[in-house]
Amino acid sequence: MLDLKQTLQSLQPIRATPAVSIFVPTHRTFPDNQQDHIALKNQLKQLEEQLSKSYDKVFVAQLLKQIHQKTDDLNPNYHLDTLAIFATPDQVEVIRLPFKTQTRIIIDSQFVLRDFIRELSYALDYYIVVVTREKGRLIQASNSTVIHEFSELDQDLNPLLPHGAFPVKNETLYSLTATERSAAAQEDRYLKEFLNRVDKNVQVVHAQKPLPIVLVGDRRNISFYESICDQPNQIIFCVDNVTQLEDSEPRHIVESIQNALSDYQIKIHQNNAHQLDQIYGSDRVITDLQNIYQAALQGNVDTLYVQQGYRVNGFVNIEQQRIEFSAAPEEDTSPVDVINHVIDAAQTHGGHIVFLPEAYLNGKTPITLLSRYAL
Repeated sequence: MLDLKQTLQSLQPIRATPAVSIFVPTHRTFPDNQQDHIALKNQLKQLEEQLSKSYDKVFVAQLLKQIHQKTDDLNPNYHLDTLAIFATPDQVEVIRLPFKTQTRIIIDSQFVLRDFIRELSYALDYYIVVVTREKGRLIQASNSTVIHEFSELDQDLNPLLPHGAFPVKNETLYSLTATERSAAAQEDRYLKEFLNRVDKNVQVVHAQKPLPIVLVGDRRNISFYESICDQPNQIIFCVDNVTQLEDSEPRHIVESIQNALSDYQIKIHQNNAHQLDQIYGSDRVITDLQNIYQAALQGNVDTLYVQQGYRVNGFVNIEQQRIEFSAAPEEDTSPVDVINHVIDAAQTHGGHIVFLPEAYLNGKTPITLLSRYAL
């Protein structure tokens, strides 16, 4: 299973001549996704034309060949909202992004990544465990976007699952005799055993990529699942009013829980805002951007609070550990979003990053650092 944010972060340190970033908007559903290969083909043709202005034909042909090896056999049925290609002469990474971007080709010495990593940092990634008497489904989502529904197509994962591929089916449901079905206690026992099998599968997936769980079903099945699951603390909330649980598209399930998800996210923002209120004004709090950057580089970071969408254009002087606003430290250097550099420095040294909507800051500075120790 791909950890999208981690994968993008692993590409950040790469420097190459050239480092090519390509973004092609794609479609999730048929028949629109059948046209995605044409859009990709057109982008690669444009890339060839742009590269040919600066590099010889042999070099360009080899780079395009490597990209085609990774893209020619892509299955459009697995497309999300954008196809991102990151290529150097030594490697090619193809990534499906769960949000729309503009069609772009950027040829530089490093990949265009920071805005996407920031976008992912705002999102809540989670699993949805859907339980009925007959079936157990597992869906991975991010905010209101379906990332993946687990199925028999997950060939690398399925051999690890103790009870077979998702969806897990209740094979004992129709093998019960009429007498057994009439005995409520007996039926409850069989149902709990089935839900336990679902949970055993879920725990395998969760161990590979830990994410919070949203539990969806009717009240009875939710109650039974909570009573038998190995790690009930993984469940952040339950939703018992979703219809068509067994055979609906995963998008229907994700859309149906958005009100509950919004309520949960509001609570998270409120808790983080309360924590910021509690520490604001202490001798461990730094609000000056220059001092925040230096503290981050020195590893003196407990938590960095950042307003969502906050950006500041400037120049980063890495040698002097300073942020410049009036002039570039090097000639021919374009301004960059220095907030991204501060976030990178804080994360590199183990700092916790909290993104808050502006409404929850209550007039506080857009970026605040809680240091590990007072300066």
